[in-house]
Amino acid sequence: MQFKPCCFPNSIRQTGSSLLEVLVTVVILSIGLLGYAGMQVSSMRSTETGRMRSEVIALANDISDRLKANQQQADAGAYNGSLSETPSPPDCNSNACTSQQMRKQDLSSWYERLSTLPDGKGKITTTALTIDGIDSTLMTISLCWNEGRIVVPNSSCPPQSDNALQLFQLRVLL
Repeated sequence: MQFKPCCFPNSIRQTGSSLLEVLVTVVILSIGLLGYAGMQVSSMRSTETGRMRSEVIALANDISDRLKANQQQADAGAYNGSLSETPSPPDCNSNACTSQQMRKQDLSSWYERLSTLPDGKGKITTTALTIDGIDSTLMTISLCWNEGRIVVPNSSCPPQSDNALQLFQLRVLL
């Protein structure tokens, strides 16, 4: 006599997934998606930082070219100082301007572009040099901006302390 179980068939197959397997799959998938989202945020932050640094370099090169074009005013130190407000520019594009008016237009245009950076500040200093008997002028262009987007009260350019402001300096020999 052979014994056959009454309640269990000979070929028992498991079909589908258990709830535990589905739960483990969802947890693994969500960890992967969170890691991917973190990489995207980091990538966007790096892209924005690179964009700001490229803009700073373009701004420094722009004012450097303007200093070379108006060397008489640059040598006299007329471009010196930090920019705190937009000077009213004359219209030198359609009218002939003096070198003083050209300086105002240069600084106004540069300040407008500088204000697009977060907490953007700029400063130009002049140092007279004599190299091998030749008188020259060393222009130092300092640009500061807030890369960390952290509020920095009463910040100066160049930064006096370790804060969120970044500093880029370009030195031009005229």
